[in-house]
Amino acid sequence: MPRLLRENPAFARLWLAQVISQAGDWLNRMAILALIGSVGGGGAAVGVGLLFGLELALRLLPAALFGPLAGPMADRLPRRLVLVATDLVRAVFVASMWFVREAEDLPWLYALIAAQTATSIVFEAARSAAVPDTVAHADLARAHTLSAATWSVMLSVGAIAGGALVHAIGIHPVFLVDAGTYVASALCLVGLRLPPVAAQTEPFRWRDVLVLRELRRGYEHARAAGVAPALWAKTFWGGAGGFLVLLSLMGREEGATDGSTVEAGDAAFATGVLYAARGVGTGVGPYLAQALFGVSDRALERQIAWSFVVAAVGYAIFGLMESLAAASFWVAVAHLGGATLWVASTVRWQRHVHTGFRGRVYAFETLWMNVAFAAGGLVAGVVFDASGSLTITAWTVAGMVLGLGAAWSRLRSSQGD
Repeated sequence: MPRLLRENPAFARLWLAQVISQAGDWLNRMAILALIGSVGGGGAAVGVGLLFGLELALRLLPAALFGPLAGPMADRLPRRLVLVATDLVRAVFVASMWFVREAEDLPWLYALIAAQTATSIVFEAARSAAVPDTVAHADLARAHTLSAATWSVMLSVGAIAGGALVHAIGIHPVFLVDAGTYVASALCLVGLRLPPVAAQTEPFRWRDVLVLRELRRGYEHARAAGVAPALWAKTFWGGAGGFLVLLSLMGREEGATDGSTVEAGDAAFATGVLYAARGVGTGVGPYLAQALFGVSDRALERQIAWSFVVAAVGYAIFGLMESLAAASFWVAVAHLGGATLWVASTVRWQRHVHTGFRGRVYAFETLWMNVAFAAGGLVAGVVFDASGSLTITAWTVAGMVLGLGAAWSRLRSSQGD
């Protein structure tokens, strides 16, 4: 993997920017979850489960809304310009979270989360479209595996550091640290060299964006290339949005001192431990899957199918655990599957999609994935508020993921190339 970075300086810049900004992202996420857990609940009209579900939804639905624009932007505008500009805009949004202090300020916090996410989908569409232009075709699987492993390491380090920082210096200074990471990421990308975007045969029209015609063009291209089932894998994985709500809920329970009081520092640290365990699983999963199955197209599809099973079993057992250590172990096991599915489905379609369509294909995939993840998170929040049981919530979500995995396997069989 070091060879990949040494021999591909453009990819190395993308990777370094990822390291910096994603470390800050997880510091920020731990601070936000601690803030919601400490000021939410306590007899409020909206249960804390639903508050966590809304936080997840507002990280996902704006991406779905802006995805139809993000894809065409990534395919038509200079990708370096898009990357730098969106980093700087995100820095402003997260710094503004400093002003959220009370329960009455939560709508402002949710609005800032939505704005940050909407900007991030534009960034990620451009970054994803740029990766195949920075490495040789034979190195594409390794590049995505390295990116996934980096995401996992940053998740583990950032989550633990975020929980520790919230415990040590409080919630709000962490928001300023995250803003600084976006600025540093932008500085890394200023010198990024990428080839010009491919000329488009169709002119840009707002009407095409609004009626999703641009995304349909991307999907039709992917379907003609025989990779449509891979595009739907992350959407069928959407039930796993409930897993992330479970981590927030268990972290909050670890920080609860009585029925209505939550110690923000303790909750943030416990949540950080659980997210770090998730990072361990996601870091190992793709490497283990590639060693077991290989990286051929058929092998990637087998990896996707088994990922659903591993994740569902891991979280079903997680629901029975009473200690933070035991729960963290099964979180790590479950997310061996999550990252494997992510990498395998991405490599599967990027191998066969033309550079002029990558942004729109990514946006199509991301739109439906985010809708599905938001629905999964909201279901978990509602089930917890209704049952008051982490076990029931975990089993419900695990069953949903297992059923959706079976449905994806049937789709792959019916549309197999």
